[in-house]
Amino acid sequence: MSAGTNVATFPPSVRVRTPKQYQATFSQGRRISAALFRLHVRPAEAATIDTTQLPAQREDSVSGRDVRADEMESKVARLGISVSKRVAAHAVERNRIKRIARDSFRRCRLQLPAGDYVLLAQRDAAGASSEALRAALASLWQRARALKTNTAAPTIPPRVPDSATDPS
Repeated sequence: MSAGTNVATFPPSVRVRTPKQYQATFSQGRRISAALFRLHVRPAEAATIDTTQLPAQREDSVSGRDVRADEMESKVARLGISVSKRVAAHAVERNRIKRIARDSFRRCRLQLPAGDYVLLAQRDAAGASSEALRAALASLWQRARALKTNTAAPTIPPRVPDSATDPS
């Protein structure tokens, strides 16, 4: 199987990588909370691929097309993961949580709406079994798919200042 046909990968183009990207997701995104994880979701309208993080321009060996141009034009689901020392004191446990989260995201990223997803582990995640972590993540991804984007106009019109309505 060639690298281009494997959809269950986690290349740099589908990762939230810089502190600026994390902060944008926290400030502009929506939050979904669960017992083991908290997920921040920033929809694709606000999230675009950072072209400085992409590899140098190269051609696909099979089709001959420019891969970097294709990656820049597409909008994808990107994941960032944070597991702090407060959640799990030992690196082995933090890495286990992150490994399970990456695997879960790999398997469902094509079904997720385009945007940035930042996953924060809660304290209870450290003591949870791998099956419990996978179930909690599956539930979060399902809830993320169900989120509605705010593309509709607001239902309440904006407030007009009193000075604008005063005839004098």
